[in-house]
Amino acid sequence: MSVDDLRMRAGELACVCGAQEGGDDALDAHDLGRLAAGFGLSALAQALVLSTLPEASRVLAPTLDRLGWPYALLLVGAALATFPAAFLIDAFGRRSAFALGASLGVAGGLLTTFAASRGNFSALCLGAFWLGLAQGFALFYRHIAARGSALATRAGLVVLAGGALAAGGAPALIRFGALFGEGVGPLLIIAAALHALALWAATRLPHAIAPIRLEARPAAASSWRFVAATLGGALGWFLMAAGMLHGPLQLSLCQASRAFIGAAMAWHLLAMYGPAALAARWPKLAPPVLSMLVGLAAMLLALAAVRAGASVFSVTAAMMVIGAGWSLVNVGTMRLLHDRARPPRLALALHDLCLLGAAAAGALAF
Repeated sequence: MSVDDLRMRAGELACVCGAQEGGDDALDAHDLGRLAAGFGLSALAQALVLSTLPEASRVLAPTLDRLGWPYALLLVGAALATFPAAFLIDAFGRRSAFALGASLGVAGGLLTTFAASRGNFSALCLGAFWLGLAQGFALFYRHIAARGSALATRAGLVVLAGGALAAGGAPALIRFGALFGEGVGPLLIIAAALHALALWAATRLPHAIAPIRLEARPAAASSWRFVAATLGGALGWFLMAAGMLHGPLQLSLCQASRAFIGAAMAWHLLAMYGPAALAARWPKLAPPVLSMLVGLAAMLLALAAVRAGASVFSVTAAMMVIGAGWSLVNVGTMRLLHDRARPPRLALALHDLCLLGAAAAGALAF
């Protein structure tokens, strides 16, 4: 067994030995479950944050043109985290990188709670930025699963399906938070606690510092598949951001209760990740290019319905269609990225940066 001096760290005997073929780098079923759990917890925390952030922004924003700043900064933070996430996973391993991302989520949840209680818009923006950093790290769960499992793309879709399982717990958490008051603070504290659980789940992952070597797929990062996945995914995230910003605001203007808005976000979350679970089980049902085109068309029509704001029912239904369309777009991008190639982590970081940058633009453009 070879020893890599560059990986030797005091107190970390597990890092001394170089990666073995099919050894610690490869993900088994338990590791894949931990990745799905970590992503699901992060997605559930995101649902709680997104159900409260627009309302907090409406109350605290000093001017109308700053209403979308906290949400946009959340997305900017997620975009800025993409390259650090890829670098830290290579340099320090999955466990340390994902634990750092979850720690930022804990800090962001607590800071936004402080901001909401003190009426501090600047602190709300900073806390949203930190929550975005945590989201940027969490999004890499799907790429790590697709690269590190023999199931390839299906493994990444299984991780996305973890978000669908998490959606079922959102209404119960929202009702539980309502027991502690009518403000947004309790839900933000619960979101911080969910990131703390994601931190614990991250500590159970293997280090896997060295790159995995499960199969000899080419490292194609400049093919038409990569370009199509990035451009189509960016448009999907642009439309998703616009819908997720305006949906809760429209429901609030329609006099929907906070509990109903939270439940609508949970249904939206289920729609976001449910199709991915179906595609993981029956991949032939979701051809990549067709999935992207159908998803984008559905999102365009649903966004128009959200902006119209005709009724609580129409806005809620449109948000679910936006979520399902976004899921189809992401199923298509995952298959284009990972089915026939193994893009390097920096290319995957560039892909996520484009997606999240487009999402930030969508939050500010409408």
